[in-house]
Amino acid sequence: MIYAKKVTNVSFEISYTFFAWNYYLLENIVYICSRNKLRNKKMEAICALKDVYKVLYHFERQFQVSHEMTINEAMLMCCLQDGDGKSAGALCEYIGLSPSRVSKIINSVEKMGYIERSISSEDKRQMLFSLTTSGWRKITEMRKIELHIPELYAQLKSCFEKG
Repeated sequence: MIYAKKVTNVSFEISYTFFAWNYYLLENIVYICSRNKLRNKKMEAICALKDVYKVLYHFERQFQVSHEMTINEAMLMCCLQDGDGKSAGALCEYIGLSPSRVSKIINSVEKMGYIERSISSEDKRQMLFSLTTSGWRKITEMRKIELHIPELYAQLKSCFEKG
C-alpha cells in the first residue's frame, strides 16, 4: 500500500502534490476503512468519504476565492510553469482529467489571458499551450499565498479516524 507523505507549508508548487492526494486517498480508502473496522459497513465508509469530500470541497472553495481560479485551472498552469509548451494530451495526463474536461479548462484559462496556444514546429497538426506574461505574473502572485497544507492534512486524517 502506498501512503501519502505529510506535506509542509509551501506555495503554488503544492498543487500537484495536493491532487496526488486524491489518488492516494481513493487508493487507500479500502485499507483505511478496514483498519477502522468499516470493511463490512459500506454505509459508514460512504459517510467517511462524504466527510473527505466536504473537507476537499471547502479547501477548493477557499483556493478559488483567494486565487480567482479553480484548482484544476491552477494545475494546468502548474504543468506549464517549466516553460515548455505542452500538448492537450500532456495536460490531460498531468491533471488526470478527461480530454473534454481539460479542453474546457484550457479555454477558461485562455480566456483569462494566462495561456496561449501555438502550432507545434515538429507536428503542424498539434497545438501547444504555454504561459503568457500574465500567466507568469499570476504564478508569481500565487506562490506568495500559503495553502495551509498541514491543516488540510489534519482535517483529512480526522475523517478517517472517526470510524
